[in-house]
Amino acid sequence: MWPFKKHLPIETLDDDNHKWSIVEAKGNGGPMIVRFNETAKSWARHPALDIRVGFAVPFKAPNPDGQPVPEEDQGLSLIEDSILSHVRKLGPSVQVLAITTGTFKEFVFYVGNAAGIADVHKQIVSDVTSHEVQCVAERDPKWSVYDAFAKSA
Repeated sequence: MWPFKKHLPIETLDDDNHKWSIVEAKGNGGPMIVRFNETAKSWARHPALDIRVGFAVPFKAPNPDGQPVPEEDQGLSLIEDSILSHVRKLGPSVQVLAITTGTFKEFVFYVGNAAGIADVHKQIVSDVTSHEVQCVAERDPKWSVYDAFAKSA
């Protein structure tokens, strides 16, 4: 396979049938719980998925043990569903991580269409009134953030 990696066709992306695992890690501010998309390895470094987009949601009730309080965690699941449905509007995309610290939760995706990210973020902010939703996007053709957690998983 080396030096050429064959990726699965981009048309086969289907976020509904992915295998996820949980990784515990240490961050600068304390413990992190990371939900890691094992299935995404099949598309890692795909040239059509070279932009990393992260949506960070600060907690209203920060918790130093690395987990949100149960009531807030339920709301975060709904926020994640909303973010996922909006990101799918960008075209081919895959959610690869959900990173939980004691102060925020971040949902990380790889996408190929940077042009619509600002509009998607505006739609998410409009839909999610319970929490602030921050967004950052960067070119990351090597999937460096995903790879950092892949070594731990």
